[in-house]
Amino acid sequence: MSLKTFDIGPIRPPSEAVSLLLRVTENCTWNKCRFCTLYKGHNFKTRTIEDIKKDIDAMAFYRDMILSYTENGKVDYNKATADYEKLETYQEKSCYNMVYTWIAFGKMKSMFLQDANTMVLKSDRLSHIISYAKEKIPEIQRITSYGRADTLSRITDEGYKELKNAGLSRIHSGFETGSDRVLKILNKGTNQSQQIEGGIKVKNSGIELSMYFMPGAGGKEFMEENALETAKVINETNPDFVRLRTFVVKEGSLMDELKSKGEFTECTDIEKVEEIRLLIENIKNCDGYIASDQIINLLENVKGKLDTDIPKIIGYIDSFLNLPRIEQKRYQMARRMGFNGDFTQLSMLSDEDLNRVNMYCNSLDENGFEELLRKYLNLYI
Repeated sequence: MSLKTFDIGPIRPPSEAVSLLLRVTENCTWNKCRFCTLYKGHNFKTRTIEDIKKDIDAMAFYRDMILSYTENGKVDYNKATADYEKLETYQEKSCYNMVYTWIAFGKMKSMFLQDANTMVLKSDRLSHIISYAKEKIPEIQRITSYGRADTLSRITDEGYKELKNAGLSRIHSGFETGSDRVLKILNKGTNQSQQIEGGIKVKNSGIELSMYFMPGAGGKEFMEENALETAKVINETNPDFVRLRTFVVKEGSLMDELKSKGEFTECTDIEKVEEIRLLIENIKNCDGYIASDQIINLLENVKGKLDTDIPKIIGYIDSFLNLPRIEQKRYQMARRMGFNGDFTQLSMLSDEDLNRVNMYCNSLDENGFEELLRKYLNLYI
C-alpha cells in the first residue's frame, strides 16, 4: 500500500505539538546564532509553490482516509492502526501519524508553517499558500509561523493586513532578549528597536504575537540587563504570549567556545530563576499570558495572565527560592532527570529515582552539582 507523503521540518514550538506541520521554507535565513546548532551546515531555501501545494494535497488525502474510520466523532483506532501498519516507509508512517494526531488529539484546529523564518517570504506569496491550505483543509482554525524580529520589522502594514485576511493567526518570534549587548553576544542579528517595531506591527495587525525569552542568555555578566531590557520590549509590544526558554550553553556550539575562553560565564539554575523573577516584576500594563511550557525550564508553573496574575507568579517563585538549599537541589535534580512536575510533588517520584536524586545531592559539591545539571540539560537542546 503506497500513499502520498509530505515534507516535515526538524522543529516546531511546543504549543504546536498537535498541529499539521507545513514546510514552506527550509532551514534558517540567518543561521549565525552562537547558541543554535540546528541548521548548521544547511543553506536556507524556499520551496516551490507547486511542491507546497502537493504537500497540502497529501495532508488532505490522509485526512480523508482517517476520517473515513470515524464513528460518532471518534477515530476507530483499530482501523487506523491496521492501515498504518501496511505503510512501507518511515516517511509515509510519519506523515500518516501526524495527520492522525492532528485529528485525534488536535481536534483538526491548527497548522504551523516551517522552518525557522517563513515570514521572510513576500506577503502575497505566503498569503497564497495560506489561502490554499485553508481551501483544501477548511477545518483549520489557526495558522502560525516563526518569524525573526528583523524580518517582522520590515513587513509593511499592508503586508500584515494581507496575511491576516488570508488566515495567519499567530507569529512565534525568538526575541531571546531585549538587551542589545546580549543580542550581540548571541550573534542574533537583530536589535531591540527591530523587536519593538516588528512586535507593534504584528499586534496592530490583529495577528497574535508569541515572543520567547531566554533567562541566562547574558550570563552572569548581564543578568540584570537581560531581564530589564526584555521587560522593556514586553512593555512596549504587549505580546499575547511570553514564553520562557531557559538558556543553556549547548556543547559544541559557538557559545561553548566563548565559555571555554572565559568570555561567557553561565548562570546557575537558581540565578536563571531569579532573572525570571526580575523580568516579571518589571512587566507593566500588559494583558498577555506568560508560559513556562518547556521541560528545559526549572519551574513549570510560572504561568498566568500578565494583568492579573503577576503577584501570584512572584509568590510562587519566592516559595521556591525560600526553600532550604537541599530541598531546592532535590527538585532541581529530579527535574533535570526528566521529572515533569512541580517542586511540591517530589513524593510522586519512585523510590529508585528518589534514591538517585538524594545520592547526587548529598555527594556532589555545588560545582559538581551544576555540571551534572548541565549534562542533563544538554539532552534536551
